[in-house]
Amino acid sequence: MILQFWLGAILLLIIASVIFLIPFLGAKNNTKSSSHDKRNQLNRALYDVRVAEIEKDDEQGLLIDKDKIINELQHNLLDDINDQQVASVGNKSKLIWLPGLLVLTLGSIAMYWSVGAYQEVNNWQNTLHRYPALQDKLFNDPDARPTEQDLRDIMLGLRTQLANDANDADGWLLYSRLGMVFKDTELALDAIKKAYALTPESVDVVLVYAQLKMQKGDEYSQQQAEMMLAQLLADNPTELQAWSMYAFMALEKQDFSAAIQRWTQMLTLVDSDSEQAGMLRDSIDYANTQMQSQDSDAMSTSNSSLPTVQQSTQKTLESATLDEAGKPIYTVNISISDAVLVPESGFLIVYAQAVSGPKMPIAAVKFALTTLPVSTQISDANAMMQGMKLSDQSEFVIKARLSKSGNVMNKEGDWQGTSTVIEAGQLTPINIVISEQL
Repeated sequence: MILQFWLGAILLLIIASVIFLIPFLGAKNNTKSSSHDKRNQLNRALYDVRVAEIEKDDEQGLLIDKDKIINELQHNLLDDINDQQVASVGNKSKLIWLPGLLVLTLGSIAMYWSVGAYQEVNNWQNTLHRYPALQDKLFNDPDARPTEQDLRDIMLGLRTQLANDANDADGWLLYSRLGMVFKDTELALDAIKKAYALTPESVDVVLVYAQLKMQKGDEYSQQQAEMMLAQLLADNPTELQAWSMYAFMALEKQDFSAAIQRWTQMLTLVDSDSEQAGMLRDSIDYANTQMQSQDSDAMSTSNSSLPTVQQSTQKTLESATLDEAGKPIYTVNISISDAVLVPESGFLIVYAQAVSGPKMPIAAVKFALTTLPVSTQISDANAMMQGMKLSDQSEFVIKARLSKSGNVMNKEGDWQGTSTVIEAGQLTPINIVISEQL
């Protein structure tokens, strides 16, 4: 690229120099031609006049050797040229155009050197030559410790690569992460938007996108980040980093109950003896302490009304069907609409979800598909993970799904029904009609 630039610059200078010299060359040639013609005409006239005089003298017998005189006349006229004057004219012409040509050439180079981007272009070209080696150092050498300049050079090379291939989702993801390293949130957000548009299903892309939304800090961006994480966890329930971000968002909002639920879910995904598990337990203890502090404040302000609420709740639970621990067991009646196509084989999955909070199932029941309608029961005995119980929920919904594969994550083409919002200890059976195709 640099060689091409210099070749182009030299070619332009040559063209400009030729254009600059044309008037001077033309003037010089015209001067020489005009001077030469006048000299020839004068010599011819003098020669003719002198020959006529010699002929006349010869007729009068005044000349002894006519031929010798004519030869001397011819010789004198041919030598009658002022060479010094011609050379002087040529030297004067050179003194006019040569300085102008030098000023044009040197002035052009000096102007570009002072206001052009030669140094930046040269640095860019050097970076592009180093880019493959920098990539290899960053991604393939586990002991590499890239400097800030190395990262900036990688960023420059990557941006050049993305200019040539704008459909490289991994490249946009890396460019966004580099933007985050240099705390350029707007640049990082713009890059991750392009990556998300190309691969919206990528876990890494969604995580970075959600993190950048969280960093913006405004309420709308926070809501978008939470929705993205909830959807990501619905599709990838074992994604530990997503759970960590999801719990942190709840902690920031001082929703300690949701934070505890999310940290508890993370505990099921890590080794119980690991350092990370210890940190999660410490986080849960901290959230519990904060919740108790909030409950104490609430108790002191509403102590007079508490006995009435407790008595009402106790009466409801006593009237409901209870398990051995005294927790409610909910009866669910499931039917289908006429439009539903029941598969010949498959599974019926019944699960409960919190109205607010994580969308992961709190409790679930799965059994082989039988004749519909059918009734089943769901309770704490069907909890999906330790620490999250159906009896802890004040409000929830229950969903029933006809699944061909039996995999709750593979839902395309399945039929589903959803109950109305259920309050804790509801006495009446819960009726669900399966009528919606996913």
